Amino acid sequence: MLKRFVEQLSKEMGFSEELAIPIDGEYKLLFEPDIQISLRENAESGITLFTVVAPLPEEKNEEYMLMLMTANLLGRETGGCALGLDKAGKNVTLITFLLEGLNYKQFHEALEGFSNYADSWREETTEFIQEATA
Repeated sequence: MLKRFVEQLSKEMGFSEELAIPIDGEYKLLFEPDIQISLRENAESGITLFTVVAPLPEEKNEEYMLMLMTANLLGRETGGCALGLDKAGKNVTLITFLLEGLNYKQFHEALEGFSNYADSWREETTEFIQEATA
């Protein structure tokens, strides 16, 4: 399912290069100069979307973490996605899981929404860092 969706998306977006078949089952799509989204089929036959949003701010770290937890509350400020940290605890991440059985239109809309939230949180984090270091 994912391979078919990625191929259709590639045609629609006019990617000049054909997508390589991933060895580990993960596709990486670059949507903006600084937004790379990883897509992979998960164990429940759905699709996992993942991206690194920004580096974790060093200044006012507790305040920023509280902001992330508040954003995650009921998914209101994340569109149902979840903000978190990478394994090293140095980068803010965004992840969501798409259920099996969705059609291409639903996949495309979910991917677009995910990309928009990633971009929004990248901007929010950049602004936070600027204000914290001012």
